[in-house]
Amino acid sequence: MTQMSTPPMSLTMSYEPMIEKLMQHYTSSRYMSEVEAAKGDFFERAGTFDEASHDFELKMAQFTDWYLFTRKMDSSGRAGIEMVLDDPNYAIPEEERPLYLNMRNSRHSLFEFTKLKGDDVYIRDLFTGFKYVIRHSRLTQGFSKDEYFEARLIPHDGSFVFSNAFTFHPAVISKFVLKEVKRVNKLPEEEQAQAREELLARLFKMKHKHEQYRHLDIHQIYSNESKLRL
Repeated sequence: MTQMSTPPMSLTMSYEPMIEKLMQHYTSSRYMSEVEAAKGDFFERAGTFDEASHDFELKMAQFTDWYLFTRKMDSSGRAGIEMVLDDPNYAIPEEERPLYLNMRNSRHSLFEFTKLKGDDVYIRDLFTGFKYVIRHSRLTQGFSKDEYFEARLIPHDGSFVFSNAFTFHPAVISKFVLKEVKRVNKLPEEEQAQAREELLARLFKMKHKHEQYRHLDIHQIYSNESKLRL
């Protein structure tokens, strides 16, 4: 995967300032036990990392995205983005409230890149088949039609924007990914949402185990019979 390019911020909307503010709030001292538990869980999936790691920024983006949008707080049973809308300790300016609602209504899924038209990125959700257009995307390079990827889409002004967290899966295991997606889609509808998140988490772990165990055949890792207990 090639390095993604980022056009000037003035061309598009960025939710990063609000995400950074959320992260500061939900990693403050009052949430220290949540942070420690979350780090342990995430490190087990992705391995430890520090500022000297070549993938430090990527893993920080992945941790932030998972911690705020997906992980349920032990104290409330809700994700940070769900809690913040009625959190008395977090001030949301009235004009920004619709943006927080957009983040709460984000779509976390596996996607297939279909085409790039100017700075508009066209993708398809593997679970639903629904097609999205990320208009004036900050990220336009690094996508491949052969690599499925995990991402989060935030609705905005009739279109969508990417969060900063991506996980690209090698093209060679695309058949395995599609097989698992079809398995999830065959489940009863009321079970699919949780099963999708579980599959995304398992594929995320497989990707990082592959990076850790490069000496193993990738099909031994992206497998339902993996000896690595994935």
